[in-house]
Amino acid sequence: MTPSSSRRRWERSPIRCARSGASTANGSSFRASGVIDVPFGRRATGRHTPSSAGGQSERDWSDAQRLLYWWQAERELLLKTLAAVPEDQIDEPLADGAWSPKGIAAHRLFWEAEERAAIEEHLGGAFPSLLDFPTRRIDSTNAAAVASLGDRRLSALIRAVQDLRGRTVTLVERIPEADLNSQGNPARILLGVALEHDREHRRELEAKFGPTSPDE
Repeated sequence: MTPSSSRRRWERSPIRCARSGASTANGSSFRASGVIDVPFGRRATGRHTPSSAGGQSERDWSDAQRLLYWWQAERELLLKTLAAVPEDQIDEPLADGAWSPKGIAAHRLFWEAEERAAIEEHLGGAFPSLLDFPTRRIDSTNAAAVASLGDRRLSALIRAVQDLRGRTVTLVERIPEADLNSQGNPARILLGVALEHDREHRRELEAKFGPTSPDE
């Protein structure tokens, strides 16, 4: 699989297009170059980040180190932001036509499972089918996912997302570092899009409720 063919498949992927119940025409603004060519959100949250990883300053991190850091950091920030939502706002849409905070949690729980399955495919030597998911099915899939999980409490959804991410981590730890450093590699694309997906929803929540301290 060449970088150019990976990029073309990624352009059609659901994790690129899906966001807050919007139509695919108004999907994620994240672009392929954001995954392949930029340093994975360095300084993107405007928060202090650890000064070292394995004795290195952040500016000396490899793409793989930076990607793995932000993949986890953005998930933690998203879940903290969700946990801080006022009780009376949990089921209220963030805007007209948008999901509620609970809907966002259900949405990310569903796609975390899909992303985990895609990583398993990559580790098995196959191209992740998630990157070939038909765009015409994205809206209906999102709606069904949120509807099927939306009767659970937000706190339960947050715990489920945390637990599933923990299982995903065990798979990600098996991805060769060379894959995550390689432009156009499907594993690099999957993790990069996932962290941008979390970042996008966190920013939507913060626009409504204000920023959440990373120490909360």
